[in-house]
Amino acid sequence: MKARTLITLMLFAPITLMLTSCETKTSTDDAAKFLSSGKWIDLTYSFNAKTIYWPNNPTGFKLDTQMNGVTPAGFYYSTNAFSAPEHGGTHLDAPVHFAKDHLSADQVPLTNLTGDAVVIDVSENAMKNRDYLISVKDIESWEKKNGNIPDSSIVLFRTGYGKFYPDPKN
Repeated sequence: MKARTLITLMLFAPITLMLTSCETKTSTDDAAKFLSSGKWIDLTYSFNAKTIYWPNNPTGFKLDTQMNGVTPAGFYYSTNAFSAPEHGGTHLDAPVHFAKDHLSADQVPLTNLTGDAVVIDVSENAMKNRDYLISVKDIESWEKKNGNIPDSSIVLFRTGYGKFYPDPKN
């Protein structure tokens, strides 16, 4: 089932990036119409003590509550500081992560992170074999049922493993 999909992706909480169409909008009405025509899917997991990080990260999520209550001046104020390794939870790996002198996350144009999306469900195979490798055959099978994936589409694979998060042993 091919549908216009708008995806919200949490990048190093609390910064939220909305992935939308690459089309240039000429008016607020056009943008509102476009944003209301899609299906919103939130792919994020919370950043907290249960967040799973890449095994080589010696520390995990740290939250420092700096103020949460009524100040000496008599008004309520809440502020926190947080830190976390970059390779954990829901995040974006920039091209420089795997290729010297390539773009860092802040240099990746938003247009590279936007567009229509398709979801290819490989959960039946992945649940039968935890070492299942997604293959070209999975993509060809999806296209046989749904038609060719349009150029520049975002391709998401549903493995079914999200139901185990944040238990790293499953």
